[in-house]
Amino acid sequence: MPRVLSASLHTTLVDGHSLFGAAEAIGSRFGRPKVTIDYAALYERLSLLRTAAEWEPASINPITLSIDPASEGQQRFLSMVKHSGFEPDTVFYRDVFVSLPPGRTPNESDAKSPVSLASRINYIIGLMARHPGSQFLVVSHSFEHYWPLIDLASRLEKGKVGLAYFGSLLDFRWRLAGLLDNRDEKLPIEFFDLDNFAFDLMGVELTTKSRDQTPKSPFSRF
Repeated sequence: MPRVLSASLHTTLVDGHSLFGAAEAIGSRFGRPKVTIDYAALYERLSLLRTAAEWEPASINPITLSIDPASEGQQRFLSMVKHSGFEPDTVFYRDVFVSLPPGRTPNESDAKSPVSLASRINYIIGLMARHPGSQFLVVSHSFEHYWPLIDLASRLEKGKVGLAYFGSLLDFRWRLAGLLDNRDEKLPIEFFDLDNFAFDLMGVELTTKSRDQTPKSPFSRF
């Protein structure tokens, strides 16, 4: 069992690689060489969203990351996210490469090796089923979490299951599955759209709606 979930029911789990991808996509969309995420602001925003939705506060806030332990810059990044309130759950970067087609080697492709933390996160989602009162929120764009989250929701007696991300950057299959629709039979997954808060988190506007639809905390965590 991953260390980060050893003593918690109410959890907000962040897919670090998915957030890196969001920053890259938004930078490309707006013609910026670099867009960075304010992790302290993200921590506070996720906490406020849980409160506004009448969820229990998260007692643990892991962020899953792939790193090179020899990189000084990445060690500084780990220190920063810890200071922001998150608890890093690290994986060696080569262990998160997506499998190539059968018989292929990395030398047969000039493309950058795709990376995903979905398998590790899905394992954690499965472990949460042991706690029927869990309130579990995952921050990711990946559709690979669809069935694990659906299964988790079916197993929780009094718990809640949610997905938070920038709605405009979600894997398109989430829309096809009805996550953003007002269907009669709604998915048992509550969606928290971060598009409305993109300016506060990354300094860009992704929507014309008000950037702040939940009350700000009167206290700053830092």
